[in-house]
Amino acid sequence: MIFRVTLLSLLVIFINWPASSPAEQRNPVFALTLPGQEWALEFSAPGFLVEKKTLGPRDDSMYFFASNQDTRVNISAFMEKTAGKVTPKDCRDFYWNGTKKTPLKKGQIEMYDSGGMAVVEYMVPTFHDVETNQKNLFAYLARDRYWGYIHLSKIRFVPDEEGLFKQILASIRFNESYQPTAPELLEYGNLSLFRKDFAGAIAYYRKALELDKHRKTLGRKGWITLVDQLGMAYELSGDFVKAQETYEWAISQEPEYPMFFYNLACAYAEMGKMDQTLRSLRLAYKYKDKILADQRFPDPRSDSSFKKYLNNKLFMAELQKME
Repeated sequence: MIFRVTLLSLLVIFINWPASSPAEQRNPVFALTLPGQEWALEFSAPGFLVEKKTLGPRDDSMYFFASNQDTRVNISAFMEKTAGKVTPKDCRDFYWNGTKKTPLKKGQIEMYDSGGMAVVEYMVPTFHDVETNQKNLFAYLARDRYWGYIHLSKIRFVPDEEGLFKQILASIRFNESYQPTAPELLEYGNLSLFRKDFAGAIAYYRKALELDKHRKTLGRKGWITLVDQLGMAYELSGDFVKAQETYEWAISQEPEYPMFFYNLACAYAEMGKMDQTLRSLRLAYKYKDKILADQRFPDPRSDSSFKKYLNNKLFMAELQKME
C-alpha cells in the first residue's frame, strides 16, 4: 500500500473537487454544508453545472463555483466558521470592506436587506479598458458561528436579465434538517483519511456506500473511488481482513477493475499469504489496461506491502512473468 501516493491524490481532490455529479446535474438545488453540521445553505439554480467544490483542509470552510452556459451567469459561494456569533450585516461589512478597495471601477452600487440577507449590487463597466458591463450581486448570510456569501455575476448584462438574479436570490434558504449526500460523505472521508483518522474515514465511506447502493449519485468512477478508498482505509488502519472482504466484494461488482485486485494483493501480502498475493497480482496485471484514465498502475517493487517478498526468488520470478 503506497500511502504517500494516496495522500497526494487526496490533496488534489480537496483542491479541485470534481465537476457536477450525475445527481447534481439532475437536481437544480445546491447545498453548502460542512462535516458535523445538521443544516445546509441551499439555493435553486436550474441549468447550472458545478465546476468546483472545495472543502477546506480544516473542514471549517467550503467554496463552490457553478456556471450556466445558456444564460452565462456564474455563481460562486463561500461559507466558513467564525470566532463568534455573527449577523449578515457583520458579514457584508467585513467582505465588502475588502471588495470596495479592489482596483475595479464600480458603479450603480446598491445595498439593501432581503429575506434575512444583507445584499450588495454593483456594476463593473470596464476591465482593462475593455467594456464588460458586468453585473454583480453579493448576498451575505450568517447562522450562529458561520457566515458566507453567494455571488452572482454576468458579463454583458442587460436590464431585461434582472430576473435571472432575482430568481436565484429568492430561493436562498437554510435547510435545518439537511442530510449529507454520498459525494459529500466521500469528501469528508477523504479529509479524514488525509489526516490519518482511519476510523473516521471508514465511518464516512461506509455511510456513503450505503447511500449510493445503486451508484445513483456517484456514477461508476465515483463508486470505484469510494470502495477503493474504503479498502485502503481498512488496510492503513491495520484491519487487513476487512480490507480483504471489501476488495473481494468490490471484485464481485467490478470483476475487471485492476486496482481492486492490486489492493487485495496488498492485503494478502500484509497477512503473509504469498500464494494469494501472487494470484491477485496476476489478475491485476491481466486487467491493468482497464485502469481509470487518470490513474497509473503502481510498481509492486516500490510498494511497502510487498517489501517482505522482494528477496524471495519465487515471488520475484513470478512478478517478472507478469510484467
